[in-house]
Amino acid sequence: MSIPHPVRPGRAASTGSVGLRIDVAEVMLEGDGRHDWVTVEDYRRGEPDPLHLGAAEQLQHLVAHHPDAIDTLSRLCEPQALLGVVRVLPVALDRYGIVLRVEKLREHCDVRLPFRRRVDTGTEAAAELRHLLAEGSRRRPCAR
Repeated sequence: MSIPHPVRPGRAASTGSVGLRIDVAEVMLEGDGRHDWVTVEDYRRGEPDPLHLGAAEQLQHLVAHHPDAIDTLSRLCEPQALLGVVRVLPVALDRYGIVLRVEKLREHCDVRLPFRRRVDTGTEAAAELRHLLAEGSRRRPCAR
């Protein structure tokens, strides 16, 4: 990486342009306790998740207006994950599913509830969430 005109931290850049060049040599994705290497070519071909612009608002809406839905979704978690649970919150929504954070007194874990298929629009995501809710409503609540 080369920076032609470095700017000291805490100072604004001058009105002239400052160039920044990043040469990506390798890419590693971390998630769910796994580390996966991605080729630079695949990284460059990557596209933003189609739900990324509205996901935060959707999750905030779910928490503020539909706490019962979060309880229903939590029924899809493994029963062991819910032992000693203090709170369950949705923390991520993407084209592949929703992630719930299961908080306990001294620890937490994230549980992904996958959609049946990849979605590309908010309408498709809403349909998949309704499917997960229907599946969760057919299960009995776990002892916490």
